[in-house]
Amino acid sequence: MRSVRIGREVRYAERTASTMDDARVGADRDGERSAGVAYVGGQQTAGRGRQGRNWISEPGAGLYVTYHLVPAVAVEHVPLLAAAGALAVADTARELARLETELKWPNDVLHAGRKLAGVLAEARHGPRLDVFLGIGLNLREAALPPDVRALATSLEAASGRSPEPETALAALSVALEAWCILLERDPSALVEAWRSRLVTLGQPVRLALPEGGTVEGNALDVTSNGELLVRAGNGEVRPYAAGDVTSRLPENNHNTA
Repeated sequence: MRSVRIGREVRYAERTASTMDDARVGADRDGERSAGVAYVGGQQTAGRGRQGRNWISEPGAGLYVTYHLVPAVAVEHVPLLAAAGALAVADTARELARLETELKWPNDVLHAGRKLAGVLAEARHGPRLDVFLGIGLNLREAALPPDVRALATSLEAASGRSPEPETALAALSVALEAWCILLERDPSALVEAWRSRLVTLGQPVRLALPEGGTVEGNALDVTSNGELLVRAGNGEVRPYAAGDVTSRLPENNHNTA
């Protein structure tokens, strides 16, 4: 491992319910000694994505990791840790597979419109700020269920390269550490890097809100805290902190991402 703080220690379970839950247990048990630890599962039986969705975590298909972070950032910048995770995945794909990717707000990594990786950040406020950053990166196509392959891709399918999970973890940890350091020093620089790779911006979108309901409009920009600015049909511009975005194409009403 070439990282200094993040991922220097790895706790691995061949089969686990969720690496996110493992990280929470480790943080409760070990306190700040758990900071920077990468909790990895060879298979997850109850892996989850955003809004409680199931994350397919078959053995051999991908890298399933949750990092326990204790970041030195302002509370309002905590949501940007998910952006740091997405940027780290993009760097990892480029380094290991020479693969260029696109980022979809808020935290998906795509290649050719198909999902390569997902990032989930959960924060817990108490005597210290704990952030649990979960990342699922698809490595091998053959291990993905057939119904998932229609919407997702893998490093193997997109590039012909299929790095081992250990190799992917090492590269990801280095990249994530670099982005986290930048976030602590200059949040605006991280936002600018993230903004430049977001394919969501400038597009007509449909935003499904966590509390229910949808918003349709044009995705204009992201705020300094990572919220998506959407201009609705009536001209009103509002920021949204969370939601599921799909491209809205008036001609055929089909989603492309």
